[in-house]
Amino acid sequence: MVCSMMLQDYWAHPQLTIRTVLGTSLLVSLGFATMMTFIARRYTFSRMLERMTTAPISLSGIATGFGALTGKMGVSGVSLREAVSGSAFSISLSGQGVVAMSPKLAGSLSSDETEAVLAHELSHIKNGDSAAKGLAKLARMAFPFDPVLRLVEAAVHRERELWADRASVEVTGKPLALATAIVKANSESTGAPTSNLAGLFVGGSGHGLLSLYPNLERRVDILLELARRMEMSNSPLVVA
Repeated sequence: MVCSMMLQDYWAHPQLTIRTVLGTSLLVSLGFATMMTFIARRYTFSRMLERMTTAPISLSGIATGFGALTGKMGVSGVSLREAVSGSAFSISLSGQGVVAMSPKLAGSLSSDETEAVLAHELSHIKNGDSAAKGLAKLARMAFPFDPVLRLVEAAVHRERELWADRASVEVTGKPLALATAIVKANSESTGAPTSNLAGLFVGGSGHGLLSLYPNLERRVDILLELARRMEMSNSPLVVA
């Protein structure tokens, strides 16, 4: 519409017309993406969260440990829920955080692995990863044909996952437990209907610059290296 209105004045003021068209397109794209993001976070996400989670009936055994972990990490206003699909995830909406884990995954994890996964998800909330991922998605929605923003969005998701892994290790001191838990979660999430929720679950894995998940092998290798460094630092020879 802007192009059609300005077309008659193009030859008289070509540079002004181009700047006006591009500037208006930029503002419209950002405005539309912002509005859609606000509507999604205000209405769609909350309803989606209700369909994705339920009361943590089968997770009552880890509720006490979860409460202690939130206190240790200094995270408040976070509730534990049971994930209906997928493996485990966390999300923060309007200052309220939710950590969810599927009963199937919880039943396959040891106590150390459970603690490591919960610390990973809580770190997402503590570090504001929902907002960071949301801003990256907003930019990509505003300019859907910009390949650079697609790369940026994917890079933000991958970096936040690796950051949450490190934060979990700092809190629990159990990198091997987190590594085995991630492998189990990845096998649990295989074939799950999560195409519209990419980048949310802990057990995802991907390859390439457009993947929202870090490469699983690289992710595990990083945790193994952290375990090796921790073992060396605690060695009697090093202390001596």
